[in-house]
Amino acid sequence: MPLTTLRRLLLAALLAVVALLGTAGPAAAHAGLVTATPSDGAVLADEPRQVRMEFSEPVTLRLSSIRVIAPDGRRVDAGPPLAAGTTLTVPLAPGGPQGTYVIDWRVSAVDDGHTTAGAVVFSVGAPSRNAALGGAGEDRLTDAVQDLAVWLGLAGLASLVGCAAIRLCCLPVDAPPGAADLRWPLSAGWSALLAGTVLQLFAYGPATQGESLAHLADRSLLSATLASHQGQMLVARILLLALIAAVGAVVLRRGPVGTVSAALLTLLLALTWAQTSHAADGSLVPLALAVTTVHVAAMAVWAGGLLTLVALAARGVELPAIAGRFSRLALGAVALLAVTGGYQAVREVSGPAALTGTAYGRLLLAKACVLAVVLAAAALTRRRLAARASTPGRALLVELGGVTLILVLTVLLLATAPARPSGGTVGGPEATPAATVGR
Repeated sequence: MPLTTLRRLLLAALLAVVALLGTAGPAAAHAGLVTATPSDGAVLADEPRQVRMEFSEPVTLRLSSIRVIAPDGRRVDAGPPLAAGTTLTVPLAPGGPQGTYVIDWRVSAVDDGHTTAGAVVFSVGAPSRNAALGGAGEDRLTDAVQDLAVWLGLAGLASLVGCAAIRLCCLPVDAPPGAADLRWPLSAGWSALLAGTVLQLFAYGPATQGESLAHLADRSLLSATLASHQGQMLVARILLLALIAAVGAVVLRRGPVGTVSAALLTLLLALTWAQTSHAADGSLVPLALAVTTVHVAAMAVWAGGLLTLVALAARGVELPAIAGRFSRLALGAVALLAVTGGYQAVREVSGPAALTGTAYGRLLLAKACVLAVVLAAAALTRRRLAARASTPGRALLVELGGVTLILVLTVLLLATAPARPSGGTVGGPEATPAATVGR
């Protein structure tokens, strides 16, 4: 690569890092409900003219909604919410019946795009039955597609990055043609990452609003997504993939220039995940973003490297020399995963009780247990390869299967509110934030 081209690539990467880091919002928690008027459980003599809800941080108005459901099941909100700072208000149609009303709310935080949802209940005259007492509506299929898109993107990133790492750092100079030709897994990883990102871009809006998959092509929701921080990071990821497609052949050339360029592009891609993760809010946001970026990149190197080894083994390529080099690379990646994952756990979990008492804590424990099993399988694989065993395949497949499960648990963690103090959500059980969506 000519020196001028290298300088331009490094300058573009540096500018991209500054731009992505510069979009980090101020330290904050997810948008929790602070106060509601009428308040949860209130019994009023007369029907209110409006509902007023104050949240712990600014929300994206076009991806937030408030529905007020009367005792007879009719919606009595008379227009879209209006925003003033962190407060949303919605007018109510006059002439509603007496009884219990349910306010279903869903809001998306400006900083990281996470969605919180819940319900507040009040009564006019006297309490009554209301079929909407189940809380804010969600479409499980849309949420599942959203999670699938996130997983597909992470799997594609791992395949792309891990395969590149094997090619640049682990293949012997005299590697046979079957080992050196890694275009298929590289292309598959790039394609999976692009497909997952595009699917996430279209599914994010409907998921924030609890809408069905029929709204994937809703132009108003897509427009709102593109204007949000989440959408901007997804677009940035697509642009990075276009850059990789343009310069990929040069980056994958063996040597320091290719290795450094591939590392920079990997960190930039990982940063787009960090910007839409729990790292984008809370305390010490810049540090958390850097830690999460390294965590995602290390995961990609380890998981994708394993996938590449399995692909090479399926071709009948002798693995000991390649796997020996990858073992040293994987050891560094796992060490980074342990350190960065430990920091994330301390930051996102308020204390030991939250590990077993919250959904986020339990998922984190499950991820740690699976990681322990995977590391045990990895140790077995390395011993067999060191002994030049002819078929280390089973242990390698167990290791890869475990890493796949870790990616699934990672997606669930991204879609779950962290176990740290939020913005002081008010109300009873129905008013507690539900799952967060939109990674």
